[in-house]
Amino acid sequence: MTDDSRTEALREWNSLARENTENAVVSSMLEAALTASEPVETFSTWLLVATAAVASFLIANAETLMPFISRAGFVTCGVFLCVSCIFGLFSKVFAVRCKIGVETGNAVRKTFSEHLAKYQAEEERIQKGAAFWGIDLQSGIRIERVLEEFLQPFPRWVRCIAQRYLKKHAGNPQIGYISQMRSLYVQGAAAFLQALCFLGFLGTGFIFAAAA
Repeated sequence: MTDDSRTEALREWNSLARENTENAVVSSMLEAALTASEPVETFSTWLLVATAAVASFLIANAETLMPFISRAGFVTCGVFLCVSCIFGLFSKVFAVRCKIGVETGNAVRKTFSEHLAKYQAEEERIQKGAAFWGIDLQSGIRIERVLEEFLQPFPRWVRCIAQRYLKKHAGNPQIGYISQMRSLYVQGAAAFLQALCFLGFLGTGFIFAAAA
């Protein structure tokens, strides 16, 4: 009975429904993971502010501190602070990129669902008219045309990058989250290195102070 050709459409419907639900669950999990970007950004921001304040203090009191930690120690501490600031700015850039991606995705999904709901009601009436006249109409959203019209106002190099990205990840149901998750990874790694460099500054300062 399970191999009955009459139930083939039902089995395909069941498989498609399961796959769509599983993809939706994965999407919701990725959206939840992306919320980690905000606390990481907050941590990176506070550490960046603290690093800038300490660097300003060191510069303003260079003549006073130099005898305690030596010239080499002062320069080494300054390098650690500068590198920490660079990683902090790098983390902030990818935090902004991640936030833009999340907010843009939410806005697109909201407006898309609104337009799709209106179209589905109109499509149903069109299909009823087609059935009355005994004709077959190809309905549904032409996503290729939507993407083509969307990318048209952008510069040529942006269109090339977008098309290459879409081609590379064609068929991936989570294509909208790939770039955002990569931004989150880079943001977290940059924040970690930022904190590591700040700790390196503290350790270097104590070491040179003790050796002076």
